[in-house]
Amino acid sequence: MSLPEIPVAAPPRVADRIAGAPDGAVAVLHACAGMVHLELPGVGPGRVVGVGSAAAAGLPHALRTTLESLPLGRQDPPHNLPTRPGEMSSQALPTAYVESGILYLGGRALVARRLVGVRAPRLDAVRIPKASPVAAMGTPRPRGAGLVAGPDCVDAGRVVDLVGRGEGLTPWGDDVLCGWLVARRAAGVPTPEVDAAVRQALPRTTALSATLLECAMAGEAADLVLAYLIALGAEPGTGSRPVIAAGSALRALGHSSGAGLAHGVDLALGRPAGRTAA
Repeated sequence: MSLPEIPVAAPPRVADRIAGAPDGAVAVLHACAGMVHLELPGVGPGRVVGVGSAAAAGLPHALRTTLESLPLGRQDPPHNLPTRPGEMSSQALPTAYVESGILYLGGRALVARRLVGVRAPRLDAVRIPKASPVAAMGTPRPRGAGLVAGPDCVDAGRVVDLVGRGEGLTPWGDDVLCGWLVARRAAGVPTPEVDAAVRQALPRTTALSATLLECAMAGEAADLVLAYLIALGAEPGTGSRPVIAAGSALRALGHSSGAGLAHGVDLALGRPAGRTAA
């Protein structure tokens, strides 16, 4: 008897990416009870898809479920699925695969029942100063991030010093860049030189982080980043309670990712630097 489907909410580009993916085994990059990161077949950025539990943070590359925990058990995929050399054996089968445009995890089909918006809200570009007062304060450095000194602003020449710099699935420098890029999109400020430099540097970082940078260049961000931008758009004053609450919630995301994202937003919008990581 087949297992029941898992209804999911999907960002539009993620739904299209899965629908267009070739049939076959999907690599599992990282898995825990609350979030799984999967690498679809293919080349180039944007090929990593997340699957989150009900309690997981909403990410721009991730499907959202209402499950308390995700099905991570190994299940046999259909026998007619193509495989890459050395990828599968009868002893070691993938936990995830794509068949006919549907992603399966733990043998259960993840079926998109609705789309969820992940694009940044448009902010009033008039509020964005040409010179950022945060520049003099520098980029906060998280513990163990591996950055000797963060740049005091973002431009095409500094991208190489940020992409892939730091530890973890999403290095600190990439988090700062993601926040900066999506905030500039929200403000309607074009960044062609930075975009080109980021695309050229993507091979320097992790597949997951490259996907999130690609999302940021498309104006897409985590729910907590969107909430922070919405608060800033409604309450541009730095001391308003909604801005403080949204900023604090964002900075609490992950080990240092939220702090990097928040700093990137603040840097892009010319706000005073937020709380630095310990």
